[in-house]
Formats: sequence, C-alpha cells, structure tokens
Amino acid sequence: VVATVVAFDPARDVAVLRAPGLGLPFLATGAAGVGDLVGIPGHPEGGPLRIANGRIAERITATGRDIYDRNATRRDVFVLAAALAPGDSGAGLIRTDGRLVGLAFAVDPGSPTTAYALTVDELTPVIRRAGALSVPTGGCAAR
Repeated sequence: VVATVVAFDPARDVAVLRAPGLGLPFLATGAAGVGDLVGIPGHPEGGPLRIANGRIAERITATGRDIYDRNATRRDVFVLAAALAPGDSGAGLIRTDGRLVGLAFAVDPGSPTTAYALTVDELTPVIRRAGALSVPTGGCAAR
C-alpha cells in the first residue's frame, strides 16, 4: 500500500498519511483525561503488533524544540503509566469505545513504565489540515 503525507507539523512532529489502498475509515476522535484507560497498538522494538495497556496519569504542557531544532515548542501532553518501547512512537491511544484520544511519542529512559503522548487537542489542528494532495515534509535533521 502506498501512503501519501497529506498534512505535516514539525512543531508537533506529526504527519497525517492517506493510504487509500487500505480501504479503512479515519478513526473518530474523542476526549480523555487523567485516570482513563487506553490501548496503545504498536510495534515495540520493530517487532510484531501488540496492544499495550495504559492509563493517563497526568496532563502537562511540555516545552521543547521542533524536529528541525529551529523553534521552541509548547505541547499538550499526556503522561502515561504504560510500558512502551522504541517502535511504539506514533501509536494511537485508543479509548475503550474505539476513539482516538492521543498519539504516543516518547518513552521515559529513566522509567520503563512511563511514556508520553500528544493529546487529541494537539492532533486535531493537523488532522483538519489534511487534504487530498501530498505536502512536503522537509529534509531529515541530522543529530
């Protein structure tokens, strides 16, 4: 299946892909808060798909830099009680009713049961910009 980037936000490090060959609908979004349980389908360490269980432990405003290290950022973030691993980044946080409520993006290197996710409030502006045509994503940033 060929996917096309139809929305991109370097401050949030989020891309929306259109993959018409899959024949799947968009996930409906919903709100979530501290204490809510979520499923997080991902590919830890590049392995097979598995769904990790998680709980939203906290909601914070995180400061950082965009993916090109050019601009300061402030993002609405969930702190998760969840055992995620590299490879789970980009996995959706799915509420028990099937609604998307966030997007996992990092694991705390000092705590194997703490991870971080963008809230749906951070994702919605990017999703709304998605169109039918391809958009540029810029070059890769070397570290």
